[in-house]
Parts: sequence; structure tokens; C-alpha cells
Amino acid sequence: MFNVNIKKIEETLNKHPDVQEVAVIESQPDVLVAYIVSGLIPDRLPYHSSCLLEYEQQEMTIHTEDISYNGFCIIGTPSLEKDAMIRLYVRLPGETEEKWLNGTIAWYRNSKAGVQLILDDNEQKNIEQSINYILNKQGFLKILQRVIAGRLHNYLLTMLPDEKIPSIFMVIKALPITINGEIDINALPKPGNNSW
Repeated sequence: MFNVNIKKIEETLNKHPDVQEVAVIESQPDVLVAYIVSGLIPDRLPYHSSCLLEYEQQEMTIHTEDISYNGFCIIGTPSLEKDAMIRLYVRLPGETEEKWLNGTIAWYRNSKAGVQLILDDNEQKNIEQSINYILNKQGFLKILQRVIAGRLHNYLLTMLPDEKIPSIFMVIKALPITINGEIDINALPKPGNNSW
């Protein structure tokens, strides 16, 4: 059993600019794991794909430029008004079939538009899985994991005794929360299975 103050480790990690949220747990005897939500995770990822845009009862072929957790940047569009309701028939990254997604136009400039998707829970999960697919396929998560772990380990070496430094740093999308507002330790990914 560690003779450490986990709250002190979390407070120290929370002061680092790469860290938005953190939870440190003892996953097994003598193994501290730091679960990190980081600002280094990109909000948008390149995703080039043909799709159909349905707008004012007309369909046209356009292209996606990027994808985010709540939308797309699309190119090749006619003039679109802000807040206009649209539908996209698009194949999400990692999926084999196209699907219709509803959204509104967040902005429009020079045949490019930002689409804010209107998603139900199942569609939101599909978008998150698609982004995970891109991040994993590009190897970005492994690189991000190594960079953040190295930076945080070196940072803690200057602030805390060696025995208080977590041996594992895991980058996650968000800390899982129970209905009581506490961190759901059982929902955290197992060390070594870095997963959003």
C-alpha cells in the first residue's frame, strides 16, 4: 500500500497546462494510475469524404473536410444561411454504410460551411467511435499517450518524491461520473487499454 496522498498528486497534476482533469487511483498494490483528460486532444480531425447534402428539398453531392464530436466542415456547397436545417447522407469513418444525419449550418464562407449536428444518444456514440477510429488508425493516440506521459512524469519529478509519481498515465476523453457526481472508478479503462 502506498503511503501517499493521492489528492496532493491530483492537485499537482491539475496545475500542469496539458491537464484539464485528472483522477489518480491505486489500481493494484504499488501501482498508481493517473487518468488524464488533456487539452492536447484535437477538437477537429481531417476527414475527406463525398456525401449528399439535403437542403430546401434538394440533394447535391458535396465533400467533408473535417469531423468533430458535434459536426463537420463541408465544402462545395451553395450559399447556405446560418441556422438553416440540413441533412447529410454520409459514411462515418470506420463504418461501411452511409446514414442520414440532421444538423444546422453554424457558419458559411466561400462554398464552405460548418455543420452543427443534431444527434440522439446512439448517433453521438457513432460519431465518437468514428473519431476514435481516425485517432487510432493514424496512431495519434499512441503518440499523444507517450508525449503526455513523458511530460507529466518529468513534471512530477520536479515536484514530488519518486514514490508519489504514478507509474501509468492514461489519456481519456472524459472522467466517468456516477449519478452522485463522483468519479466512477469501475468505468475507468483498465491500464494498458487506452480507450476513449
